[in-house]
Amino acid sequence: MESYGARLKTNTRAAAVVPLLWAPFLSALGLLAPVLLTPSLLALWPAAPFGGAAVEAQQYPAILRFPSLGGADEDRGRLEQLLGERAVSGFLLRSPATVRDRLGAREGDGPASPAVSWALLAPELHTVWNSRLPFSLNEANLWAGRGVSLRLSAGAAVELPYMSLILAPEFIFEANGDFQTVAYPEADSIRERHALASPFHYPPGSMDLPQRFGTESRGFGVPGQSSVIVHAGAVDFGLATENVWWGPGIRNGLLLSANAPGFPHLFTRTASPIATRFGTVEAQWILGRLSESDYFDSDPSNDYRSLSAAAVVVRPAFEPGLGLGLARAVYAAAGDGLIPLGASLDFLRNVGRPSSIPGDSLAHPAPDQLLVVFVRWVLAPAGFELYGEWGRWEQPARSFRNFLELPQHSRGYTVGLQYAQPLGGRVATDRLSDRPEPRAAWPAFRLQVEFSTLEPSTSYRVRPFGEWYASRTVPQGYTHQGRVLGAAIGPSGSSQWLAGDVFAERWSVGGFAGRIRWENQAEFTYPTEFRRTDVSLFTGIRGGADLGWVHLQAEYAAGVRLNYLFQAVPVTPTEHRGVDIRNHTLKLTLSTGSKTSVPRP
Repeated sequence: MESYGARLKTNTRAAAVVPLLWAPFLSALGLLAPVLLTPSLLALWPAAPFGGAAVEAQQYPAILRFPSLGGADEDRGRLEQLLGERAVSGFLLRSPATVRDRLGAREGDGPASPAVSWALLAPELHTVWNSRLPFSLNEANLWAGRGVSLRLSAGAAVELPYMSLILAPEFIFEANGDFQTVAYPEADSIRERHALASPFHYPPGSMDLPQRFGTESRGFGVPGQSSVIVHAGAVDFGLATENVWWGPGIRNGLLLSANAPGFPHLFTRTASPIATRFGTVEAQWILGRLSESDYFDSDPSNDYRSLSAAAVVVRPAFEPGLGLGLARAVYAAAGDGLIPLGASLDFLRNVGRPSSIPGDSLAHPAPDQLLVVFVRWVLAPAGFELYGEWGRWEQPARSFRNFLELPQHSRGYTVGLQYAQPLGGRVATDRLSDRPEPRAAWPAFRLQVEFSTLEPSTSYRVRPFGEWYASRTVPQGYTHQGRVLGAAIGPSGSSQWLAGDVFAERWSVGGFAGRIRWENQAEFTYPTEFRRTDVSLFTGIRGGADLGWVHLQAEYAAGVRLNYLFQAVPVTPTEHRGVDIRNHTLKLTLSTGSKTSVPRP
């Protein structure tokens, strides 16, 4: 792997454009970029060594690409795992900070490591254009409504012997063009909510899930994927606003994913897999503060919630390619805007089963929960992985008989596979090694298949039921700033995904097709007149290329939303025609700087 000492010696032409790329971004955030980033002052900044290499005082700092969850670097890193070029550990509990390459102070061992090392995180511009309807899946702090939406990010990272500081703020712009919405019901008992609040998630299955974030364009800055990490031997702990993804899903993560904005949270996690005689163990705990959107209700006393969650992953010694995980999240109302320390151990709390209480109103405020188990089995270098995630929104009953009678009650799941093979032949690498040796594997073909469903199970016929991410005891549900923290398909949705790509060392190209069924439970619960299933169908192409110091990633999808918002127009007394809307989506991501990716242990 290219050393940070080599990366630091960036070519003159690349270094010369640093002030041009950084100054506009930092100026937009109110920082003194035009002063701090002039070449004369850059030469005065302390130039710390990277990878143990001495650096002259006039040398520019390293400029590195900061990976995003679900981005090109992570995608290629997962492919390299299938081809036997990368160890599979550390992937089921991930965030941008754990995905990124370590800076010099974390690469070495013992006193030979440099005391301080640092780098600039190169600017990245991510844009999404939707022609007629919003289509926003796993966009983190960005909501891709109608029109053009963009996210501009940049920052810096500093490594100390016992601490890492990552400053990765983002500037967001959303055109938020007009499109059809359905007004929130005006019934006296529920009319206190915003007109743009979800018309399908009033009590008892309540959720903060606006149809649209206002009626005008908006621009704002956020801390983004920033974190402060303290390294204490085998354990890391700290404070972050970065996104966290738990589980093996590519398109959907049931518990935590990149679908919602990152939320402020404290965390403790294993710095690397801990080896035992039975295998390796990874674990993570987070305590966060969730916020209500501006388009839910007018009650300022319930704007914040706590989130206490923990996860553990075990890899048995007899099969290192197999990862088994368990995670639980408990969320509850919180009185103020601070991270509620009193909720630290809520993930162990008994929350009961509020959805089984008779009635159609909100219950007394109390915690609610989600529980998931997951598995990922990587067969490298055969180039195959099989994964799955299964969860329940209702806490399991104490009776094992109760579970055996209806194990599917309140369940949701994701299952998927990937298959990859070098087009020039099979890669001969020992998949049982935790430090596989790289082999020439390019170009390579990869196939992706993933199915997810959160639709109600047949148990609703005999048991009271609720809905994924909605709650009777927490009115905002399992959301942050109006977006679901888990699966991008949202409550009671389902999806199917198929993709095929060809990867070379410096480019990739492929195609995909998908289907999403939206809000299945709402179709049969709230509308009184005849309705049809709301479904999105889409196909598209995607690809990426390294163009010197710049990486370009592009994706285009042509789709149709059938029976938008369950609408059906009567044609005859016995026939209806759905309201179908065609939508085009174009995504472009322009990344600069030296490549970073999943670290090789």
